[in-house]
Amino acid sequence: MESSANMSNIDKRLRMLERDLARGSKTQIANMSTLGLWAFALTTALLQFRELDIGATVPGATGLTIGFAFGFGGLVQLLAGILSALRGNMFQATAFSSFGGFWLSWASWELIVRSDEVGLVFDKEAEIGMLMMWALLTLVLFLCSFNTNVVVSSLFFTLATLFFLLAGAKYSGSNELKLAASLWGVFVAAIAFYAGAGELMNDQYGRTCIPLGSYEHTHTDRSFNEPRVTLLPK
Repeated sequence: MESSANMSNIDKRLRMLERDLARGSKTQIANMSTLGLWAFALTTALLQFRELDIGATVPGATGLTIGFAFGFGGLVQLLAGILSALRGNMFQATAFSSFGGFWLSWASWELIVRSDEVGLVFDKEAEIGMLMMWALLTLVLFLCSFNTNVVVSSLFFTLATLFFLLAGAKYSGSNELKLAASLWGVFVAAIAFYAGAGELMNDQYGRTCIPLGSYEHTHTDRSFNEPRVTLLPK
């Protein structure tokens, strides 16, 4: 009887071990932070370089920027958002999917307006309204970022500021404000690239290689990809 019970226990433990191994062998979705951040950073930088007339003729830079906005800034960033949703990270999924949609919409509008067959023109008031709405959306993301790290929060704050600067430049028609907005946009892209590099290297090596800045309630340099921290006691 004792031998039979021991065999039964061994059999149960083997089945439990098989289930654990099966769970561990399932393919996990990788951290999408760097992919999404770099898709945003490089496409934003490319657009600002076009606005600053750096590195290419305006028609050539426009075509390249539209292509990147469709592919890297749009589709790749949207994919990063969808995969982040599958990982259960609502904040990251919302941010990447929103700005992936932004770049796809921007590229589509650029193509439509530049098409001679359609005959549409840019509407100043509509553009200002669109930029203000994106500034407010980005401010909400900034307010939701205080359980990630300082660099990610800085990214959303400077990005919201960029939208306000662009709206102001459109409203006033000031070339000086437009130049300031373009230079600020390069700064925003640099922050996004730095954040992506930090996410990648820190995750790859399992330690802080590139500091991202920690908040007092998190104690460590948290990844953009980590689960949220409860800020208020239940």
